[in-house]
Amino acid sequence: MSLIDLAAPAVEPIDLAYAKIFLRIDGADEDTLIETLIKTARHRVENMIGRTLISRSFVYRCTVPSGKCIVLPRPPLLSVTRLTLVAENDQAVDVPVSDYSVTKRRDPAQINLKPHKNWTDYLVEFVTLEVEFTAGYGDTPDDIPLPIRQAILLLLAHSYEFREMSESPAVPIMVDALLAPYRLVQL
Repeated sequence: MSLIDLAAPAVEPIDLAYAKIFLRIDGADEDTLIETLIKTARHRVENMIGRTLISRSFVYRCTVPSGKCIVLPRPPLLSVTRLTLVAENDQAVDVPVSDYSVTKRRDPAQINLKPHKNWTDYLVEFVTLEVEFTAGYGDTPDDIPLPIRQAILLLLAHSYEFREMSESPAVPIMVDALLAPYRLVQL
């Protein structure tokens, strides 16, 4: 299974001006460093909670499940663009939208093949299933829940404070507390 991020988010959850106010920095000497730390904090939070913050597109590649259900990574799901079966010889067949349903009420979202359909109806000898989809809380930082944005700010400040150390101390406990309600739990 692999998840390919098709593009970086159009904006970061925290903008440079706000980050500099939070860090109490006036000059522009460290703007590049701060922008990098913002991106790093976003990546880290997304990995900690298993979610996508700012809307963007992904391709998810996996082996076709034995059942008719696919659970998509990196919620919240906004839309499914394409569902494709790929054979070893790179022959690809798109599954028609009418032959599957998308359940967004579950977290993470699921794609379910219609009861009267089977994966082999489209391609007999396939090896990979590709799902192109869009996920995220929205297009702007205001769409992201406030506790998640606060956790990003705390990680940013932590990384900035310990930027010259070879090993930074553990993640502040407040970050874990802010992110706890948003973590995906695997049972």
